[in-house]
Order: sequence, then C-alpha cells, then structure tokens
Amino acid sequence: MFPSLRNSLRLQLVLLIGLLAVISAVAYVLLMTRLVQAQVEKDQFKLQRTLATRMASHLNQDMTARTQELRFLATLDRLHDPSRSPQDKQALLLNKQATHPVHAWIGITDTEGRIVASTEPRINGTDVSQRAWFVGGRQGVYQEDIHDAVLLGKLLPRPERDEMPLRLLDIALPLQDRDGRFVGVLATHLSLDWTYQLRDQLMDQLDDPNQEMLLTNRHGEVIVGSPTLPVKSAPSLLPLSVLQRAAAGQVATAVEVWPDGRRYLTAAAPTLGTPSGPGLGWIVLVRQDEVSAFADARSLGWTALVGGLLSALALAAVLWWAVGRRLRPMEALSQAAARINLQHPQVTLPAVEGHDEVAVFARSMTELVTALSESRQRFQSLFDQAPVAMAFVAPDGAVQFLNARFTQLLGYEVRHLPHIDAWFLRAFPEGPTREAARTRWRQLQPRMVSATPQSPSAMEYELRCFDGSTRIVEASAITLPDGMLVSLHDLTDRRQAEAGLRLWAEAFEHSEVGLLISDVKTNTIVVANPAFAQQRGYDTAALTGLPIRSLYPESAWPRLETALATVHSQDHLVFEIEHMTRDGRIFPVLIDVTVLRDAQGQPVRRVAYVQDLTDRERAAQEIRRLNAELEQRVIERTAELSAANRELDSFAYTVSHDLRAPLRTVNGFVQILLEDFADRLGPQGCEHLQRIQLGSERMGSLIEGLLALSRHTNKPLARESVNLSAIATRRLAELAQAEPSRQVIADVTPDLVADCDAALAEALLVNLLDNAWKYSARTPQATIGFGLAEVLGLQGFCVSDNGAGFDMAKAEHLFEPFQRLHTASEFQGTGVGLATVRRIVDRHGGRITAEAAPGQGARFCFTLRPEA
Repeated sequence: MFPSLRNSLRLQLVLLIGLLAVISAVAYVLLMTRLVQAQVEKDQFKLQRTLATRMASHLNQDMTARTQELRFLATLDRLHDPSRSPQDKQALLLNKQATHPVHAWIGITDTEGRIVASTEPRINGTDVSQRAWFVGGRQGVYQEDIHDAVLLGKLLPRPERDEMPLRLLDIALPLQDRDGRFVGVLATHLSLDWTYQLRDQLMDQLDDPNQEMLLTNRHGEVIVGSPTLPVKSAPSLLPLSVLQRAAAGQVATAVEVWPDGRRYLTAAAPTLGTPSGPGLGWIVLVRQDEVSAFADARSLGWTALVGGLLSALALAAVLWWAVGRRLRPMEALSQAAARINLQHPQVTLPAVEGHDEVAVFARSMTELVTALSESRQRFQSLFDQAPVAMAFVAPDGAVQFLNARFTQLLGYEVRHLPHIDAWFLRAFPEGPTREAARTRWRQLQPRMVSATPQSPSAMEYELRCFDGSTRIVEASAITLPDGMLVSLHDLTDRRQAEAGLRLWAEAFEHSEVGLLISDVKTNTIVVANPAFAQQRGYDTAALTGLPIRSLYPESAWPRLETALATVHSQDHLVFEIEHMTRDGRIFPVLIDVTVLRDAQGQPVRRVAYVQDLTDRERAAQEIRRLNAELEQRVIERTAELSAANRELDSFAYTVSHDLRAPLRTVNGFVQILLEDFADRLGPQGCEHLQRIQLGSERMGSLIEGLLALSRHTNKPLARESVNLSAIATRRLAELAQAEPSRQVIADVTPDLVADCDAALAEALLVNLLDNAWKYSARTPQATIGFGLAEVLGLQGFCVSDNGAGFDMAKAEHLFEPFQRLHTASEFQGTGVGLATVRRIVDRHGGRITAEAAPGQGARFCFTLRPEA
C-alpha cells in the first residue's frame, strides 16, 4: 500500500477533484465543440455573404458596363447618321462584338421597328416592332430579364457554359440624331455565358469544392445552376427564407432545408442595380452542405474529448501526490485571485512564507497584478493625454474610445459617434470623399482578425468638425486583433501656410513690379524677382549676393545710409532715390521698404517694392512744358477775345446810336405823308406808307434791343445781396396794372435772395417775366411762377408759365440774338430778350436751362454764381 492511502480525506479529495476534472473536461469539450461549430458557421456565413455580395456586385457592374457601352455606341455619328450605309454601321457593330464577345447580338432598327444593321446579317430587315426590347427601348434605357432566343436560337452558336439552349438578356435604348430626333433603337442580346464565367472566376479564387453558387430570378427559378443542382431539374427555391429576404433587398444567411431534404449553410444577396439602371432583380445563392461544413469541427471535438480525459487522469495523479502538501496555500491563493477583475485589479494576495513553488507563485502573482494595473492606468493616461487625436474602433464599427485631443480638435465625443457610420455621415461631405473613406474602412476590416498588428498607409482628408468648420488631417491607423487604433494629425495650419507661401512665391515671381529682399547684417541682396532684375540688366541669379550699394550711384550713397537708418527705427519707409543699371545708366525710383524682425525683435530682412519713376519724370516734364504753352495761349487768346468783344460792342453801340436819327426822320416824313397827302396817294399808297412805318418801328425796336444788349454786356458787375422775389412781385404787378382785363395767377416764393448785380438781375427777371406774360396771353387761366429749382445739380431759380410753350427740337438757337420760335403774327417781339438773359447769366458765371412743350408752357431756370 502507498503511504498516502492512510489519509482517507486526501483520497476522497483526490477522487472528487479527479471526477470534477473529468466532468469539466467533457463539458469543456462539448462546449468548445459547440463554440467551434458556431464559429465555423459564422465564418462560413461571412465567407458565403462575401461571395454572394461580390457576385451580385459584379453582375450589377457588368450590366452597368454593358449599358454604358451601348450609350457610347449611341453617340457615334456612324450609327445615327442617315447618310452612312448599313454596311458601315454593321462593320462598327461587328467590331464591337469582336472586342466584347459577351454581346451575342448587337443591332439597330429604324423608327418603325425594322432591323437596319446587326451582327447577324441574316435577320436584317426583320420587323421587331412588337418585341418588348424595341417597345421599351423607344422610351429610354430598357433591360429585359432572361428569355429563350426565339429568332436567334437557330442562327447563333450554342452557349459554351450554359447547359440550356440559347438564353439571352436584352438591353435597348433610343437612337437619336444630332438634333435630338428619334431615328431608331440600339439593342444588344447578352449570352448567359458571362454569368457562368463570373461565377467560375470567383469560385476558383476560393478553391473550396464544397461551396456552390447558383443564380435565381426574383421568383425563385434557377437560371444558373451547379453540378449538384442543374437548371433542367431544379425546382423553385422560393420557399427558402433567405431567398425571400433577398427578394426584399436584404443580404441574408441561414441554415436552410433544401428541396433534396438536406441541410445547407446558405447565403443570399440581391442584385439591386446601380444609379444608371434598376438591375434585373436576380438573387445570388451560395450554399454548403452542413455535414461537410462541420466535419472538421466534429473531428476536433473528439480529439479534444480524448485529450481532456487523458489530461483529467493525469491531473488526478498529480493531485494525488501534491494536494496534501500544497492544499492550504493554494486554497488561500485561489480565494484571493478569485477577487481579481478588470474593475478591481489591485487585490492583496496572501503572503506565503518559504521558497517553494506556491510561495514563489504567490509573490509573482502579486507583482504581476500590480504591474498590470499600473500598466493599464499608464496606457489609459497616455491615450487620454496624447497630443495626437486618437480613436479606438471595434471590428464591428463601434467607436469605443476618443481621447481629449480628438474632442479638442474636432469637437466630437463618443456620444456623437456611437458607430463608424455616424463618423462618415457627420465628418465627411456627401460624395466621392465619403464613399472613398467607407471603402477604405471595409478594406481594413478583414485585417483586424490578424494577430500581427498592421499599419496601413496614411491618408489625408478634409473633415467637418462638430461646429461646422473644417480641418485638414492625416489619418494613420494600426489594426489590432480586437479593433483599430486611429490617430489624426492636424495639417490645417501647415496646408494653409503652404498655400500662402505658394501664392506669395507665384506673386513674387510673376509680379511686373520690382521686388527685392536684402539681408540687414550683410547689406547684400538675398533675392530679387525677374521684373527687378530685368529693369537693371541682370538675371536673378547674378543679383543674389551682390551688395545693395551696387544698385545705387555713388552720389546716392549718403541718402541711402540715411534711409536705411530711418527704416530700421520705423520699420517702414517710402522715399525717392536714384538706381543704376548694370551698364551705368542712372534713373529715378520710388522705394517702399519694410523691415522684418526675428523673435527677439532684431531686424533680419528688408523687403522693398521698387517703382521706376523714369516715365513719371518724363511725363511730368512734358506736362509742365504743355502747361506753360497752354497758359501762354490762353493769355493771348483771352486778350484777342477781349479786344474783339470791345470792338464788337463799340460797333454795335455806334451803329445803333447812329441809326436812330435817320430812322426818326423816315418815321416823321411817313407820318407827314399820311396826314397831308393821303387823298393824293390813294388807298394803295397809304397802305405802302403804313408798311414803311411798321418796318421802321420794328427796326427801332431792334436798335433799342441792341443798345440794351450792349449796355448789359459792358456794364461793370457789382455784386450785392438782392431780393429777387421783390423784383418779380413788383414786375408782375406792373404788368397786371398795364392790362387790367387779364386774370393771371402770380405764384412768387417770397424772400428769395441772390448775391448778384441788382440792375442786371432786374433786367434778367423783367425779360423772363415779360416773356411769360406775353406767351400766356391766350391761356384762359394763366399762371406765372417764380421759385427755387435745381439747375444742373446746383441750387437756382426758375420762372415758369402755362402759356404757348415751344418745341424743344427747335430750341437750339433759343438764346441767340434775333432768334424767335414764334412768328410776328402770333406774338410780337425782337428776339433780343433771351439773348440779354443769357448774357446776364454768363456774366455772373451761372447756368441757364429751358424746358417747354407746345401748349403746355415754358420753364426757364438759372443760377447767378458758378458754385450756386
């Protein structure tokens, strides 16, 4: 007997622990087998979902590509130009079919549905007006689901991959000429061989013979079968729940019982189409027999069960030997270790004396737990306080952690971004940028299952912050088995600075103004732009490093030193000086210079804007010369005009004065003849004398007008404050007293005062008011007014009436002497009054305007000072 058998408690404990170990091993194996099966099922579903969605995506893309190819063909002149022969169009279609053999047939029709040209000449001329693809193609892009080839079935070769007789898919669209008129339908028939080819390419990459892929239409009818389920013998698969969910637009997975009575892991994905086409509504099915799918898991379970039982027996044997010696310390250690968890990582383990394994293990466990707790706290602190924005995202897209810098940079917190989809919607603008970011996330998701961390290449994005502003960041990531750590480096300021520097550099290089940067310490040229260098006969490289004195003649050096000293104290200065070209020519310049300082406030650079003043100086000299010549010409011309005016006024006064006496003599003798010799002259003679008398009286009026005009022109101007309203009121009263039978309304604004010559102002108003009185004589209710008015933007005065008026189209010479707009039979007058008014206004430096309309009166407005 072994000595340990003397302790029955030990035996019972060992047997109990051994039994528990066996039970635990069995339970563990069963549980692990189930978990492995569940994981296998999950992995297989994931694989099948990927295969189904990829196949659906390829189908959508291919249908879109075929539609786009047809759209491109429809734009070619060779197809819709009626002048092109059918043979020319057929050659184009045959070339297209040779390039893309997926097109079983391509053809075009006329507007009545008759085939004009096609890749199968034997059916050219056939009437297809009742075919669905022609009817649908007239309205727009039309796609028809698979159907048997009626017309082409006997003409085209049998499909290479499809087990059924020739079946086709139709795509059609309207054909229009350059003016947008409908000229026919362009259509193509696609063979099902391309679907088999897509399916085989995808499945060959998988290299798993247990996986099968089928295609059905939306009604559950198999259109592309597999070796174990050919199309000819395939029943309807509509009862499958995954197919029903896929028909509703979902990607579904489930363990399904198929019509053969066997259970299959099944995935289904619909072809939903693309923005350019609705798709055909096909459903991609991927299946794997449940037995083959879980075969490895079951084998692993049996192996684990055997290993677990053997391990339990070994453990019982070890416990038999060790439990008596180590029981108590291990119990204490287990109880203490049981209290350790993530929320309470710091637990005081029992102190074990001695140097055996239990004591060493207990002390090591204490140190390990302490180190893990400190490490966890240190990592959390580093993550939260890191100067770089960081986020941790789980493989399913859940955003688990955002550090403080992330919130500070972009404004988002975890509650704003519970999932990666919310991040895409809120931070990325709608469009290609958002879709590119989503695609990159989907590409990185498979890497998270790898035990080895990976660092994908960094990407640069423009992100929208929580407050609506934008930031430019560089996003880098590390994929880990339990998620992905993303870091965002803010590049906004750098990119803006780079853009500013590029803009400044381009402006510096292409500016037509001379720009120069010099060093303060060495007084040498750092850089000059091409405009500056070319003006001085250099290239930019030759100027670099030259002393700035070399740009100035020696005579200008003292002024240069003074200017530099001034600009260093003021930071900015504008001054004029001379520059010197490479060949020694000196020319004047205007320099606008600014000093740049370093962080300590010391001047380091001068930035100068330099303008060549040669043209300005030349223009200034020419202006001074022209001004001198013009001034002399004005003096000479003024003297000539003054002399001519004096001579003209003297002549007018002399002629008018000398003509008055002879005219009185003529009038006297005419009056004597009329009074004393009327009976001898007879009626006709008297009439002639009366005409002579009227003509002489009119001539007398003209002479008086000339004398008045001359007096107003030569009279010296004596300005004073004159009440114009008083003059107007007095003159209208005199006119009313002279003709008491007239009823005229006088509207005079009181107390209108002007700085002018009193006598000339009275003559001006008398002429204007007399004219208004005269030309309103035939108006039943005449109104004459005097008041304020605006004259050419200046404050002035206005005389108005509602009399006969005149046509403004004939008023070109209104203010010239002896010019009248009414005949003498209509209104008496000499035509001197308005000329006198114009002379008086001109002598005061004012302006006068006239406004009138026939039968609606006239309005004369004037000013008596240049500034009014």
